[in-house]
Amino acid sequence: MILLTGGSGFLGQAVSTYLPEANSLSSSDLDLTDGSAVSDAVSSWKPEVVVHLAARVGGITANIANQADFLVDNLRIDANLLSALRSNPPRHLISMLSTCMYPDQMPADQYPMPEDVIENGPPPPTNAAYAAAKRALWRGTLALHEQYEVPFTALIPANLYGPGDHFGQEASHFLAAAIDKIERARIHRDTKVSFFGTGVALRQYVLSTDLARLVALLVERGPLNETLNVAPNHNLSIRELTRAIRKAVDYAGEISFTGKGPDGQLRKDVSAAKLLTMVPEWRDMETPLSEGLEATVGWYRSHVEPR
Repeated sequence: MILLTGGSGFLGQAVSTYLPEANSLSSSDLDLTDGSAVSDAVSSWKPEVVVHLAARVGGITANIANQADFLVDNLRIDANLLSALRSNPPRHLISMLSTCMYPDQMPADQYPMPEDVIENGPPPPTNAAYAAAKRALWRGTLALHEQYEVPFTALIPANLYGPGDHFGQEASHFLAAAIDKIERARIHRDTKVSFFGTGVALRQYVLSTDLARLVALLVERGPLNETLNVAPNHNLSIRELTRAIRKAVDYAGEISFTGKGPDGQLRKDVSAAKLLTMVPEWRDMETPLSEGLEATVGWYRSHVEPR
């Protein structure tokens, strides 16, 4: 049996498409913050493979406003699941982490960051609480392997985007929020769209369906007992990303930046060299950003009510 947590989430829905045989759980199916319920469920199901995607997530605004909730809720979710797996160890645990775990600032020669520098400094203050929880999940995954011999693969994806994302909400990450904002400007024939910050921060984006295909491949292949960054080759500024979105939605207006408000981490690009060595198929799984944006915009136009 394959147990998939966070099955109703953005990434979870994509993974479910590639793992239709999985027992895909949402919070309404099992409250992962309830330790007794999690323990009973895992004892009953005894899953052979666990793909752990469940988390409380959000963009920079949500992270700043809800630090305690993001920390406590994610720690409870992860601790309850890991605790249950001590008594019922699967043959493969796939833990989904985040590049926000990485240090806020590194020497220039350390970019793109490899997996062995995760704990070489504190995470960015804008999402330090969420990052702390993800570091704890990572350490918990390694500890389960060391003490209870639970085989694992720990994945650290760059920022995700794609069909089914949370558009125009507080929980939105930048790309989804920007698609929503620029597309609405096109619909209303606004001549200018403004974003806070400077637009100089650099970001990598992975298409959710590409990551879902990778997860399905790893379920089939088995545990690697490694921590792996999942990232594309590009590392674009926020300003460059808005231009790419403008092209994808065919918006003719002007895009500007206020110069005020948080930019977030200046750069947090990570290296996928280790992934490409261990899973060379990833090179052919990656969808070019322009194609991924076209697919995402197409989904948005079909599923999101214009405002």
